[in-house]
Amino acid sequence: MSEPEFHESVVVASRRSKVLALFVAIAVFLPVTTATGDIQFSSIVAAGAAIGARFYWPYRASIKVPESERTPLSEHPAAGNYHHGAAGIALMIASALAVAVFLVAHAFLTAIAIGGVLGVGSYFMLRSQLPA
Repeated sequence: MSEPEFHESVVVASRRSKVLALFVAIAVFLPVTTATGDIQFSSIVAAGAAIGARFYWPYRASIKVPESERTPLSEHPAAGNYHHGAAGIALMIASALAVAVFLVAHAFLTAIAIGGVLGVGSYFMLRSQLPA
């Protein structure tokens, strides 16, 4: 079985998403560390947001490809069989909500747990709303 061919714009977006994820991680880590004073917490939410950006950017490029030329990301054997756009947005939402909870409650585990639960909930909601 051969690997599916992806539109060139999706391949380019996948390559560029690595750099984008790095910039997202830095852009989230620095202000969250300043606001919370907790480096470990900032690292977790920055990683979550960066991974979300890494998932979302190629998905965004793939939905811009005309329907007749489009290959779903989930068809690639190494990509995983899940909705990449919903996962990316959900990870970014989870990170933002975790920061908001931490700033209000000043509780590390509570913030991570609430952000995670709401992130999972947003994934299931987005999965049915976003185009494949």
